[in-house]
Amino acid sequence: MILMNHPTERQGSGSEPLSVQPSKHEELEPVIGQLQSRLQVLKLERAAIVKRIGIIKKTIVGLADLCGSEVIKGELQGLLPLHSGPRARTRPGLTALCRQLLRETSEPLTLGEIMRRLQIKSPVQLAGHRHPENSLRVILGRLVAYGEAQTLRTKDGACAWNATAADGKPEEESAPTADHEHTSQP
Repeated sequence: MILMNHPTERQGSGSEPLSVQPSKHEELEPVIGQLQSRLQVLKLERAAIVKRIGIIKKTIVGLADLCGSEVIKGELQGLLPLHSGPRARTRPGLTALCRQLLRETSEPLTLGEIMRRLQIKSPVQLAGHRHPENSLRVILGRLVAYGEAQTLRTKDGACAWNATAADGKPEEESAPTADHEHTSQP
């Protein structure tokens, strides 16, 4: 037997009732409604179970970090990352590089100068950022907020940054250079 019209027509994401086209299948509407309700309940239960599994996995990894991975045995070890414990960095992060760069130079640096120097020093670190200029602005703003850097203006009005000493004062009080005017930004 070949059906000309498909008996059900799916609409939306599955949360709306399915409509039955031919009127001769009216007895299917309650069944389809029940199936749809049960499916929604199962989806909610699955989401709750996935959330609980995630919490349990994080707890296991946390216990392994605290007490050592040897306390986790058997199939649970498959849940642990290869390097349980504090994450070992193979290279410094972008914040550490900015901090180091500012400390190594005595003159304030503009965003462009910082970008150029970082591309020479660690091009891989910048390549990992979709918008490295924005990342640098955020990092430099944080360094200023932490009291590790200060914002200055160049003669042509561009923002520049330099490192501060531990007491929050500029590391090197020097006379203005030809490129930069050492005036704190308001």
